[in-house]
Amino acid sequence: MVTPSDYIQIISAGIYAGALFFTIITFRRTKRLDQIALSENIFKELRNLDLELAKVPPGSQYDNTRKQWYSRIFNTLNWLSFLINDKIIIDKKIIDHIKPDITRYYEETFLKNTQLDERDSRFYQEFTKLYRMIKK
Repeated sequence: MVTPSDYIQIISAGIYAGALFFTIITFRRTKRLDQIALSENIFKELRNLDLELAKVPPGSQYDNTRKQWYSRIFNTLNWLSFLINDKIIIDKKIIDHIKPDITRYYEETFLKNTQLDERDSRFYQEFTKLYRMIKK
């Protein structure tokens, strides 16, 4: 025979299951929002670095200043690449959105503004690794 306490236990179990379900959904959304925030902050930094680089006047006397700005850009791209390569940023839509920018930075900026020994060094390994993965 079913007693009222049995009904209460069944209802409580249903409430706990519902709460667990909503917790899982909230956790997934929060994880995705964190990935969006990370990539957004990195791209804000890249935009700011690009703006600062554009302010550097042309001329060979400013090559050292320009090189420092490029180094900051490549370090930021290397950090973004690390986050993607180590599966911290895993959202496929975010990564697909970032791929053309990574390709453009690598082909139009990195290859033209670094020396061969810099490209092959350990400093930008994550960036190079991500570019190669994208090109496969």
